[in-house]
Amino acid sequence: MENTLANDSNIFKIKWKFFTYRVVSYFSFLLIPVYVQKGMQISPWLMALMMTLYILFIVSQWFLLGKEIDHRLKIYFRVNSSIDRIVYRLLLGMFFFIMLFNLISMFDSKWIYNCYWITWALLGLFYSWPTRGKIIQESVSSNFGEFKFLDNFEKTLVGLILLIFFFSLPDLPPLVNIEMLKLYYDPLEKMGNPVWNFLLINYYPFKNYPELFRLAWSLHFYLIGIGMFLLVFYAFLRFFVSRRLSILGVFALVSSWSFSKTLGTNVEYSFLTTYSLIWVWTLLWVTKSSTYRAGLFMGLVSFWGALLNTNFALLVFFQIAFLLMIFIPERTIWFKRQLLKYALFGAVLTLFRLLSHSDLLESPHAPDLSILKSIAIEMERKGFYILGLFGLLLAIFRYLKPKSNLVKDLQIERESLVIFLISFTFFVLFSILWDDTLLKGFGTMWPLAFLSLIPLELLFQALSRVRSRRNMIYVIYILICLLDSHVEGRVKLFLKIFNN
Repeated sequence: MENTLANDSNIFKIKWKFFTYRVVSYFSFLLIPVYVQKGMQISPWLMALMMTLYILFIVSQWFLLGKEIDHRLKIYFRVNSSIDRIVYRLLLGMFFFIMLFNLISMFDSKWIYNCYWITWALLGLFYSWPTRGKIIQESVSSNFGEFKFLDNFEKTLVGLILLIFFFSLPDLPPLVNIEMLKLYYDPLEKMGNPVWNFLLINYYPFKNYPELFRLAWSLHFYLIGIGMFLLVFYAFLRFFVSRRLSILGVFALVSSWSFSKTLGTNVEYSFLTTYSLIWVWTLLWVTKSSTYRAGLFMGLVSFWGALLNTNFALLVFFQIAFLLMIFIPERTIWFKRQLLKYALFGAVLTLFRLLSHSDLLESPHAPDLSILKSIAIEMERKGFYILGLFGLLLAIFRYLKPKSNLVKDLQIERESLVIFLISFTFFVLFSILWDDTLLKGFGTMWPLAFLSLIPLELLFQALSRVRSRRNMIYVIYILICLLDSHVEGRVKLFLKIFNN
């Protein structure tokens, strides 16, 4: 006990050193808008790099806010992967920033500007002073324990994912005013005003600089929309397959030519069609978290969906019903009531959004089977996805006959598989009869990429004792995914963006 931090006579010195380091680094990133405005003649490459650093700084504050909310509300949860914790806190922090910035947007421009800087300054001071000794001992890398023990194959694949993601940046919109930018990023006008208010306040220092503001929104839709999508997809895959195959699944997704083409034609899909994955992952996470306080996050995910598309507000009823009646039947009535109580905050916000914008709600339509065409197109563009047909059959067989010799080596939890199969079936019916946004673009890609991994998981489990063969098969599938990724086309488009 004599060596503990609490009894150290130099505790104040350690805290002050920590505080100084945090304040300097925090405000160095926070003042990036000032640096960029004063250096408007810098190269487009450097400007994009500075904006990327600023966005990553903003995202880190979402994580810290989510962590603080957990501490204040005493939310302790189990995670399947360390990425679950990162994704959960990032999204939770973002949801609360959306509500905060929408309150700030009610003021006039002068007070918005003042509130923006006051908010970030107060948060910086609050996060910088170490109120608990544990904070001093924590490091940022401690939240990425998932990637500490990667082998050479996995490290190479992570590098390829980052490289292809870097070169898949979509073209920038025309240099126009804010209203035209909204139309460019939401041509179907499905996103609610709170989303645009959030984006406006989030990048308010760039408002009077059209070129910077355009760049900020463009990188936000790509880095936040698609970056979060890939993180959630990895966290989702870890409920079903090994870390190695999860990384391969992300690579199969990002290396698809449809990944780049979809962003080039429908950049709004980075938020609209990725919501289905967040919805399913939330059900998995809440079910496995072993805490009823996870209901708070589940309700806010529903509210986020309602802001993206009013039709998504209807999903809150199915989400709660599936969870309480099918996915956690063994839980006590008290536990379910507590979970529902915590979910009530987000559910009420969702219903308020639904009732106040009922004119945007679409009516059911005649069955539309265009989803089959979308699946065929994705398989044509990415040969790897053909394995998804066999994966779907294996998943159904694993659910119906879990003790069969055919799937005895398939180490996938039946509970997680039930959540996916029911959710996916529901999405198909919802898309055929109501709104097909859930299974358009990325909403079609991620289920195919996941199902394509199931035959590989079965194969890898069968070859668990022969490591050399598993490595050879792993490399072969990396090459298969890489061959039809059109990397050269992505590089040309990327260079064209900044050369112009």
